[in-house]
Amino acid sequence: MNERLGARPEREKILNLPREVTALLVALAAIQFAAGALPRSWVSEIFSALAFVPARISIVLAPEAFMRSLAGELAPGVEAGDIAEALGAEHLPWWTFVTYALLHANWTHLAVNGVTLAAFGSPLARRFGAARFLAFLALTAAAGAAAHFAVHPFDLGPVVGASAAISGTMAASARFAFAQDAQFGVPHESRRAASLAELWSNRRALAFVGLWFAVNLIFGLFPGAAGSTEQIAWEAHVGGFAAGLLLFGAFDRRREGGRE
Repeated sequence: MNERLGARPEREKILNLPREVTALLVALAAIQFAAGALPRSWVSEIFSALAFVPARISIVLAPEAFMRSLAGELAPGVEAGDIAEALGAEHLPWWTFVTYALLHANWTHLAVNGVTLAAFGSPLARRFGAARFLAFLALTAAAGAAAHFAVHPFDLGPVVGASAAISGTMAASARFAFAQDAQFGVPHESRRAASLAELWSNRRALAFVGLWFAVNLIFGLFPGAAGSTEQIAWEAHVGGFAAGLLLFGAFDRRREGGRE
């Protein structure tokens, strides 16, 4: 027996985040630090290459419709190819459906998203595993960009931030956070997930979903309520949330009886 009497018990970590969540938070912070440290021209190039701009998609997929949306605002002789070149969209920038989530407007924007990601992403990462968790974030981010594009197809304003993907983690968490076995202290990663039909019959889950939509609608219509001076892309949040709710089952490793 080699244990020492009176040995101090091992202290629990204050923040016990999954490695993939920690790595993602560090990466986002590093990108934000670089955005503040690099020359402004470099930062502009990075944002131009990675931010999601609906107009860059429309000018490639529907150039005639895009030109009609700008009727009367363009100088004579300007053609769709000229605008595509100015926007850096000679080819479809498909990657921006995901990469915009790596960028943030400022440190406050990143801090809010970082705290929310740590809270809702951690139980999901433990339940999904690293690879599935990151793929889930990418798909919900893409769904958010697609929803924003559907509402604002000709918008020239860039969309940045991981909010849509984080909204997806919040929706996915609702699938198991309010399960009946939650009251018995069962860990998040081991709880039985509710089907969509069961979710709609769970009052606590419905209250959570309703509150989420109400808060996002208020912040979308009145961005000042969230302390933002910029318009909030609430449509992207809704797209990410809906995708998270629907795609959860495709990524969940848990099966009935505790088998994967």
